[in-house]
Amino acid sequence: MTRSAGAERRERVSGNDAMWLQDTAANLMIINAVFTSDRMDLATFREAFRQRVIEADGGNRFPRFRQRIARDRGGPHWEVDPAFDLDRHILPAREPDLTTIERLQRYIGDEAGRPLPDDRPRWQIQIVERFDTDESAFIVRIHHSMGDGIALVAVLFTLMEEMTAEHEAPTGAIRPSAGARGGGLLRALTIPFAAPAILLKLLFWVPDRTALHGRPISGTKHVAWTRPIDLALVKQVKDRLGATVNDVLMACVSGALSRYLEEYAGEIVHRIRVSMPVNVRPPEEPPLMENRFAAVPLELPAGIRRAADRVRAVKARMDALKRSVQPIVIYGLQRALLSVLPQGASRALIDFLANKCTAVVTNVPGPQRDLRLAGRRVRSMMFWVPQRADIGVGISILSFAGKVQVGVL
Repeated sequence: MTRSAGAERRERVSGNDAMWLQDTAANLMIINAVFTSDRMDLATFREAFRQRVIEADGGNRFPRFRQRIARDRGGPHWEVDPAFDLDRHILPAREPDLTTIERLQRYIGDEAGRPLPDDRPRWQIQIVERFDTDESAFIVRIHHSMGDGIALVAVLFTLMEEMTAEHEAPTGAIRPSAGARGGGLLRALTIPFAAPAILLKLLFWVPDRTALHGRPISGTKHVAWTRPIDLALVKQVKDRLGATVNDVLMACVSGALSRYLEEYAGEIVHRIRVSMPVNVRPPEEPPLMENRFAAVPLELPAGIRRAADRVRAVKARMDALKRSVQPIVIYGLQRALLSVLPQGASRALIDFLANKCTAVVTNVPGPQRDLRLAGRRVRSMMFWVPQRADIGVGISILSFAGKVQVGVL
């Protein structure tokens, strides 16, 4: 092999991606998802995945699915898996009798605590051909080092037909204003001056201490998800209150967490801190297989019983976040810590900041139309965001085809 050919086969893992090569026994850095479709067999799905993902653009569109992590003294690298075989990644579920929602939830919870093999690309799709009466279920597990939620949802939708526009930008996603038009340059110039104050504020935040956070976590995972909620109803609420869909959904999360703490632990809280992934890609940029987000700590108002008041309070916090340069500062801070400090030191500091939060909460908008996979209608879709450090709760919100669902891990 020539030197140039070897260089093409090996690529250093960027700091943004290497940040997620920090699994622990209790919290694996794996994004878990499930979707269902009309009945489909394993061979049909494998072939659809091969054509639409593995071989897309001659295999150049999503190369991470053929690459594994190799480690040497120079750090982690991506390299093509010489033994790559789709049959090792797309396979039947380990348990055959997953015919109900309850059994599927238990199984996904168990799987969420199982590491992926590290001798091959770190992703896996398990298929339950006979789920429910006439459906198939697909349990997707992808290591966070391969990409963030925006990138991985884009991959899933690449699999599916009836997309109207390739690289369609998700609507409703929070984007930092530092790169926005109209005053974007002025805000960008303020970043170096704002960064020290933002970092000091985060360092001196007092961590949440409730029944949901502060105690050692066990590593035993449980997942659940809501029934589909009509997105049109959520939009009616946001229009009446002059808010956004995300404001309404985040207010629901805040209310649910505070009610849970009051009813099950007898704790009255007035704020709940969450870590919220914020996409920092420019709006016009197609999502590539990478991590391009900032894990922004956000203080949600809690204990507000009247829902409309809670939505307005959350909207005020979200509006302030959109106007701020905090996402860009935190994204830069993440990169700096990983490039300047030894891995152990950077990990300790990132975990120290993460542990101030009760939960990770993410909202990923998907296409608002029906999709098909290999000619079968896609019926539902849900995913679960991983947590790092000692965070024990992950809440994921996904809108798709006029419905919205919330998943809890």
